[in-house]
Amino acid sequence: MRRVLIILAILLLPAAPVVLVVTGVLKSKPQTVAAVKLSVWGTADNDLALRPLIAKYRQTRSYVTVTYTKVRAEDYAEQLISAWAQGTGPDVFFAPANWIGQMAQYAVPMPANLTVPQVLVSKGLFGTTTKVINNTKLAPSSAILRNSFIEAVTDDVIRDGQVWGLPLGMDTIVTYYNKDLTNNAKIFEPATTWSELQTQVTANRLTITDEQGRLVQSGVALGTANNLPYAADLLALLMLQNGSTMVTPDRQAHLNDDAGLQALRFFLSFAQPKKNNFSWDADQTNARDAFIQGKLGYFFGTLADRAAIEASAVNWGVAPMLHIRKSGDNDGQSGTERYIDAANYEVAMVSKASALSRRTTPAWNFIEYISQAGNVQPYLQATGRLPAIKSLLAQRQDDPTTGLYAKQLLTAKTWYSGNDGPAVEGYLQQLITAGLTEKNDLLELLNLVNKQVQSTL
Repeated sequence: MRRVLIILAILLLPAAPVVLVVTGVLKSKPQTVAAVKLSVWGTADNDLALRPLIAKYRQTRSYVTVTYTKVRAEDYAEQLISAWAQGTGPDVFFAPANWIGQMAQYAVPMPANLTVPQVLVSKGLFGTTTKVINNTKLAPSSAILRNSFIEAVTDDVIRDGQVWGLPLGMDTIVTYYNKDLTNNAKIFEPATTWSELQTQVTANRLTITDEQGRLVQSGVALGTANNLPYAADLLALLMLQNGSTMVTPDRQAHLNDDAGLQALRFFLSFAQPKKNNFSWDADQTNARDAFIQGKLGYFFGTLADRAAIEASAVNWGVAPMLHIRKSGDNDGQSGTERYIDAANYEVAMVSKASALSRRTTPAWNFIEYISQAGNVQPYLQATGRLPAIKSLLAQRQDDPTTGLYAKQLLTAKTWYSGNDGPAVEGYLQQLITAGLTEKNDLLELLNLVNKQVQSTL
């Protein structure tokens, strides 16, 4: 009997630790992951917009703490650079898409490997179990991104084969019109082309001046810089629609081609008193304010502007952005339509500061995760923005409020504005202001801007 007991003890000895762990007498060593703290900066959104995305991300990455800070839009770039110099700058920062070239010197592109540990916590009969998984996650290829995101995005974020940022939401410029003013001018339908706009402003007397030539009623806000939102975008859009090369594939500035010069002349004509198109000038208030006050026939604005317009007393409507009808026949009335629209959006980028603290991979993993189609929806709902992902955008095309904007994003185009997008925007605004001075030669001004743009490429 004694021998039997000894044999049983020997056989059961290896199972004893398992029994003790299950019964709680002994505790198994828990799996842990080192804590990661990510700092995120932006200017457009508040904390509530990103909170659901952060919470979902942390469901399997509880060791990651993400802190979002909204900072003032003024001198944003200077704030970023100063904070990084002091070691207090963000790991992730949102920036306008045309800042990508400028901010690349402070950023790191998406790495090939985005693997970070996932922590799975489950509750069982005998307590809570924590499991750490390290499944390899490769970064999406350029081909995958081009299939997922609209063309305007991938044209911007993919540079020299590297991905520098990803967007969460999009916007585009459309045509808002005052129904009372167009009805009074006996205009049945809003303009769809620039030539129709010309006719409505002049022949239909949508623009009215007094005996001294001063504006009494403005048909459209166009031709100036300081009091016209999106002035540089509108001028660039006109150039693109008119067929300007802007910048060649080998990165040579070509804004001063014939198409670019024609577009500039047309744009400025709406702010030149001696032109038939005259309907706006630098003495007017901000164009959006003028529209909200009922003093402006047409205003080119974004989906983000819609809330303020809806809250006003204006009897308004919205239509697609104007385009150019390319003549195919001698009568100049038929031909193909050239649909080119503007994209307005920000991208999330990862700073070089994150690399010094070995947070680059978690930072990019976070961006890639929250920008996915299955995760970004709460952000879009909170901000009212449009998706940048084609599959989600397709779901919006029949929406009575956002369908018009969504469809335009499929034809949105961008142009390579080099390594200093803000500077290029400034050059175009200076071009507009200088072009309104009669003594200045437009071609000479455009040649100068072309050289300035070339210096950023």
